[in-house]
Amino acid sequence: MALCTYDEASRTWYGVQRVSIYNPKANVGEVLNHILLRTPDRIIQIDMDTGSRLSCAEFRMRMVRFAQHLTDAGLRKGDIVAMANGNSENVAPLACALMTLGAPFNPLAPGFNVEDMAHMLRLTQPKMVFCDDDNVEVVRQAVCSVLDGEIPIYVFESQRDDVKHAEDLLIPTGKEEQFMPTHLGDSHELLSMILCSSGTTGPPKGVCVTHAQTVSTIGCYPTAKPATVFNFSPLYWGTGVYMLLSTFASGSTRLITRRLFSEETFFEAVEKHRANFVFMPPSYASQVLRHERTSQVDFFSLIMLAIGGSYVSEGLRDRFDRLLPNGRTYNTVGTSEVGWATNDIAKRKPGSVGTPVVNVSVKIVDDDGNDLEVGEKGHVMLKGAEPFIGYYQNEEATRATIDGRGFVHTGDIGYFDEEGYLYLIDREKDIFKYGGFHVSPSELEGVVGQIEGVIEVCVVAVPADEGRMTELPTAAVVRAAGSPLTAEQVMKVVDGKVSDFKRLRGGVHFVECLPKTQTGKNVRRKVLEMVLDLVKDKTVA
Repeated sequence: MALCTYDEASRTWYGVQRVSIYNPKANVGEVLNHILLRTPDRIIQIDMDTGSRLSCAEFRMRMVRFAQHLTDAGLRKGDIVAMANGNSENVAPLACALMTLGAPFNPLAPGFNVEDMAHMLRLTQPKMVFCDDDNVEVVRQAVCSVLDGEIPIYVFESQRDDVKHAEDLLIPTGKEEQFMPTHLGDSHELLSMILCSSGTTGPPKGVCVTHAQTVSTIGCYPTAKPATVFNFSPLYWGTGVYMLLSTFASGSTRLITRRLFSEETFFEAVEKHRANFVFMPPSYASQVLRHERTSQVDFFSLIMLAIGGSYVSEGLRDRFDRLLPNGRTYNTVGTSEVGWATNDIAKRKPGSVGTPVVNVSVKIVDDDGNDLEVGEKGHVMLKGAEPFIGYYQNEEATRATIDGRGFVHTGDIGYFDEEGYLYLIDREKDIFKYGGFHVSPSELEGVVGQIEGVIEVCVVAVPADEGRMTELPTAAVVRAAGSPLTAEQVMKVVDGKVSDFKRLRGGVHFVECLPKTQTGKNVRRKVLEMVLDLVKDKTVA
């Protein structure tokens, strides 16, 4: 069976078209409840930190109790709930309970600083917030800075006596057996979640995901054999959300850990817990390959190692493939707006991110929106089985992203070959990634530009190594004549104002002037060349 087809008339590539095994008119809670009741004894989640194993029956019980207690607390359909949580034992049941109630959850990065946290809270105006013990003070400050009045803040796994404990929402209600999800209305309009997505400039936008999209994700990807799946992503990342949904789609078991990425934790997942499917960004994969113990690790169970989120070098894949006796690496890309978009599950072609996945349509257009043919380079456009309806309270960005045919602009430049393999060659804008996080140069330039002694600044992405596994935010600064400003001072100011992943890890380099266009705009490409030359000179010296 061909994994993709090409319609010459519309110049569109289509992944395999598959009808969802679940009714797209159903709400997410109705589908989740059905799946959990069908296989009560199946282990759906294993906590690597505590050893706790959660069956579908226990997962459903916790989901129901969350739903009942939150209803008693006044949460209603349409109310938004922010979740600034890592992967602890009860986070997934909570997220599923919120979707069951029709209360879309907005997952935030647990490591957001106050400003980033406040931005999303200001946008979504949640009715309540869930967080972890180690970020509760940041969340409190963010809530106080942007929300009128007090809203409940629930904290997971905390010993504090000055907070609301999320676990109190798991106390038996005595009504669990009476619970039945309510049909909440049109799944094509009802929101299941609001994901964060970095735009082409500035802070994140709120990506609206409907119940119909979520049900389609669950119902269109059944697999022949259940697997044990693992990644480090919290729900803030689309990969974290879709890994959770995969446990319902495929009857799989999801491994979770509160720990941040480490090579040893990854080794534990594949050796002790026999993970079959793992997703990680290329920066993580590179670290694993450099670890002294990698060659002794038993990778027998690992069938699919999906690597994506940013540029993946062929050399990295070659080295990892040699470690996997029963599997191989897969290149994959996706977006928060559409979900998984492509992968090279059929075969690997150097430089390609693969063919369109199930129910995804892809086309290439020129600057005027005209459809391009095979081999022609242009803007990559995506469409999923269910339409992306837009960004939360941002009509301008929605109009700029969705074209008249329902295709979504990805911001990538690429082309297709004659077999339907997509090649990404550039970004429309200057957003880049550090360790999987989107970094906006203009946002950092705004911070540096306010520092006394800075005349001009341009932030660029310096590759961390020859393999381009990740990119380091780096500032080129024109300093005022006679200013004593130092690179260390600039970095200290920036560190105090931005989240950890936005720090200027590539350093600060003072230059006499910045190359510009005739209209006075900085030529970022030439600035990067200048910075790379400066870095090279310092290395030689």
